[in-house]
Amino acid sequence: MFHDKGGRNITSGEQFAAITKEKCQRQRDGIDFLSTRELVRDSVKVYPLNDYGAIETGTHRFYAMSKGKPNRLTEVAQFTHVWKDENGQWRLARVLSYDHVLAEPPAP
Repeated sequence: MFHDKGGRNITSGEQFAAITKEKCQRQRDGIDFLSTRELVRDSVKVYPLNDYGAIETGTHRFYAMSKGKPNRLTEVAQFTHVWKDENGQWRLARVLSYDHVLAEPPAP
């Protein structure tokens, strides 16, 4: 995974699982806020890669979640995924997450 904020920050499935576990623990401990992301449906485009798989691009929105409150938009970003077709099994081969833009704070 390549990320505009963290560079090349994940290099294996095992590392992704470990980082996700750590983030979940930080959320349980109240260090990080709970979050979710939303795909902007009309933004998704898919392009074939001959003899390999496909490229998928799009936009997603990130929200902070607080119990009893509406989700709060925190930022919007772009993504590019490279998918590999291995004998009918689609595997995510590369992830690019970039152009993160912080949401505008609400007007007073």
